Amino acid sequence: MPASTYLGNALLNHVLRGVAYTAPTGVYVSLHTADPGLTGANEVSTGSWPAYAREEAAQGGALADAFAAASAKATENANEILWAANDGAGSVIVTHVGLWDAASGGNFLFGAALAAPKTVAVTDEIKFAVGQLDITVDP
Repeated sequence: MPASTYLGNALLNHVLRGVAYTAPTGVYVSLHTADPGLTGANEVSTGSWPAYAREEAAQGGALADAFAAASAKATENANEILWAANDGAGSVIVTHVGLWDAASGGNFLFGAALAAPKTVAVTDEIKFAVGQLDITVDP
């Protein structure tokens, strides 16, 4: 998952300039209908999926419990992440996933394509099982 422009700049300033980066109090997972780029564009809209909302990676627990301890510049989700059923008028095709530091608004952190697009039909749910969402820092 490439880091967003926001996160890349924050990490470079933190490590190379001593400008403190404050870790988020929560990390939220988003679904996207096209490439979010480095800014979080193309997030699923509540116009097409009224019940859609970003899901908290920690699922109500501590942020430290949201993802496995990093190793070899990689981590994965430590909790199942489940979205409410699509209650819209039609299917939504999800192609990408993202991470944010807020439930709405906030700063986009990472984004990546799914292994394959997922069509979420009306009444369908989408979820990531534990360990299914892999986050790697690019070399």
